[in-house]
Amino acid sequence: MSVQKLDRAVAVIGMACRFPGAQDVDAYWSNLREGKHFLDRLDESALRDRGVPRDRYTREGYVGVSGTVDGVEHFDSSFFGIAPAEADTLDPQHRLFLEEAVHALEDAGWAGRAAGRRVGVFCGSGENRYGRLVPEPEEAAGSHRRMSDTPAMLPLRVSYHLDLRGPSVFVSTLCSTGLTAVHLARQSMLAGDCEIALAGAVSVQLPREHGYVAPQSAVLSPDGVLRPFDRDASGTVPGSGVGVVVLRPLAAALRDGDRIHAVLHGTAVNNDGSGRQSFAAPSVVGQRDVILAALADARVDSRSIGYVEAHGTGTALGDPIELAALREAREQTGADTPCAVGAVKSSIGHLDTAAGMAGLIKAVLCVREGVLPATVNHRELLPSADLGGSGLYVNTRSRPWPDLGQQRYAGVSALGVGGTNAHVVIGRHVAAFEPGAVEDGAPQVLPLSARSTESFHRLRERLADALTGGPDKPCADVARTLQDGRMPRELRRAWVASTLSELSTRVKDETDPVAAGPLEAAVDPGNAVSPDPSLADRIPALRTALEHPDRAGRAFLLGHAALEELDALGVRFATLIAHGAGEYLAAAFAGALDHDVALRCAMRHEAIRAVVQEGGDLSVAEEYLAAVTDDLRAHPPTGPDRALRSLSLGETVPAGCVPSVDHFLDVAQTSVMPDGPATFPAGAVDLMGALSSWENWLALAARCWERGADLDWIRLRGGFPRTVDLPLYPFEARRHWAIDGPALTATPAPAPAPVAPMPAAVAEQDVPAVVVAIWESVLGVRDIEPGADFFALGGHSLVAAQIAARLWERLGVRVPLGDLLDAGTPEGMAELVRELKASAELYGRLTTSHRADLTESFEL
Repeated sequence: MSVQKLDRAVAVIGMACRFPGAQDVDAYWSNLREGKHFLDRLDESALRDRGVPRDRYTREGYVGVSGTVDGVEHFDSSFFGIAPAEADTLDPQHRLFLEEAVHALEDAGWAGRAAGRRVGVFCGSGENRYGRLVPEPEEAAGSHRRMSDTPAMLPLRVSYHLDLRGPSVFVSTLCSTGLTAVHLARQSMLAGDCEIALAGAVSVQLPREHGYVAPQSAVLSPDGVLRPFDRDASGTVPGSGVGVVVLRPLAAALRDGDRIHAVLHGTAVNNDGSGRQSFAAPSVVGQRDVILAALADARVDSRSIGYVEAHGTGTALGDPIELAALREAREQTGADTPCAVGAVKSSIGHLDTAAGMAGLIKAVLCVREGVLPATVNHRELLPSADLGGSGLYVNTRSRPWPDLGQQRYAGVSALGVGGTNAHVVIGRHVAAFEPGAVEDGAPQVLPLSARSTESFHRLRERLADALTGGPDKPCADVARTLQDGRMPRELRRAWVASTLSELSTRVKDETDPVAAGPLEAAVDPGNAVSPDPSLADRIPALRTALEHPDRAGRAFLLGHAALEELDALGVRFATLIAHGAGEYLAAAFAGALDHDVALRCAMRHEAIRAVVQEGGDLSVAEEYLAAVTDDLRAHPPTGPDRALRSLSLGETVPAGCVPSVDHFLDVAQTSVMPDGPATFPAGAVDLMGALSSWENWLALAARCWERGADLDWIRLRGGFPRTVDLPLYPFEARRHWAIDGPALTATPAPAPAPVAPMPAAVAEQDVPAVVVAIWESVLGVRDIEPGADFFALGGHSLVAAQIAARLWERLGVRVPLGDLLDAGTPEGMAELVRELKASAELYGRLTTSHRADLTESFEL
């Protein structure tokens, strides 16, 4: 590929989807390869089970066929920190897209490192049909619901919940929304607005999930069969789905070892304007021109295009125009080489805003795998289409990619009602070189985490199966994918292994994950060992420490270098638990003592111990003690940035609290007293013992990660491993459905009864109970504890506004929103309410008294 093309090429590094009959990309490709279709035809019994009213499915022209996505009523709200009550009313399209955005980033190997970076989000959704079916909210929640129901909130939600800092843009061009989003995402990256981009679209058809009414002369198929470009084509069939891709400049993807599914070479978007029969009619000229513009942008010879994934709606008006536009575009570029045409809609239905994503993901898989799946339901070309001499043919059987040389190029079209046309040109990625690999057989940290214990074990089991049943992968590549490619969640386990068989054995262990907690380090230079040479090679400061001539000084510098390296990796110890000379080391690292002063004190401390243990001249020990005293008085301690726990003295200096000089003098005095080995708490990590080998160092890092440290994996592992295919996060299928009855029912549920006001006498006595009851109602969470964290339960400012409104309704107290958010817990809010009530009552009494005085004076 030329430098000119490389500068504008964009890699597709991640994909995720949920389409009819397919819960992920692998299932989607398998279905396409096998020529399956998933337009469900429901009989009367199935329609009744789905809650379809009889007067609907017996209506003339009713067709009980649709491309449905399973589980639209399910959502893992806790994974995203969304309160259950909010999740119940959230548009299912937003819920699906959030989960698939995570899966796409995982597939790209970026879910663990995207947070806080300039990652753009360009996406669109269909109408929020769900919002029209759920009960109207009470007045206090009305403004929140109205904002939440807005389709344009979709990219903003993704950016917020995944902490993505690039442009966040809602796209809506109806049926061409998905490809338009891809075009805008690519343009944004080329302009430098973002370094990575999520692009996609989602559409959930409600209540048409269970069928539709097809009047004569409409675009909907009267027999429920979608036949692209076929003589018997009679219309389209609606479907639901979501598709997301992750895009990155090709040069950056190659540099960092990203897995590249395909390369996006060119994109174009235009509109037919008024040059068409009517507003809703397509135009040959507009479609032809957008294809030519995309080819020009890609700088790809149209004769090398071996496949076009067409819009192919199976309508009498749209299909002939689309084929005519393809033919004219090829004629103008002189292309007559074989070029297959396909359309996935006959397999899964017309996915409306997500239609282009289904086509793009299919085309990416085609160029990657070198296979062209059959176009289902196409038997004979429609009579009005003339493809003679163009090289175009509708692909009716699964076949290998046409032999046009090593490169494979494909085009993808999406055409929107209203005239917005989009076309992209993609190509197969042929690796010209491999990034430098990490030494195979070296130990690696392999982390795994989840939001719940159930999800953790499901993910652990899937990983174990993938490691034993799939193609062999370098252990370093698996480690990199788990480290960078997965979002670190609250429950964690990490293993150190050198081979996949070793890892597989350890992953099969059903031990529960570890919950994050404060990190404590055991600091005892007396346990210092000579570091493994490979460890010293990886941490240069260790080699510098080894050059110190004094044994005690060498141990101090080794420990300090280890603490600094851990800090650089992202480990933040809450407490340093130290013994003997290690107390000076801990104090130096925590900022309580000057480094050089602490080093001298540590060396003198060990010198005193040596004198005492060897029965030497005690006056020498006294001279060392005096030197320690002089040094500490000349350079008094300052406040440490973390807690220091002294095993020698049995006391703790809290973070920020300045220890006295006498504290360290007392430590020095302990050096003259014989003692046994220090006994550190079981939960503290052994700092000095980890220096004995690279594997032990990795085990220490793994343990720190398990307790909540977010490690700089690139610094830890070194080298340039690649992203590989591994199981994606198994979201918990929690039902969030505010419509009464089955998930696909169109009958709204009755509105929930408002919380009854509490009698004034009770409210006076039990304000905390009122606050907890309001929290449980607004958040949809049961058994909330008085100290529960508002934000951890999915709260935010709009939810707090609902709480404030209910506090006014129930207790007659107006609580400022900022104060309410600062309170943060039920007990905090209850205390705030009590204070405000007391202030209001005092003000009322004073005002009443003042008015009485004025009135009496006036009458006198």
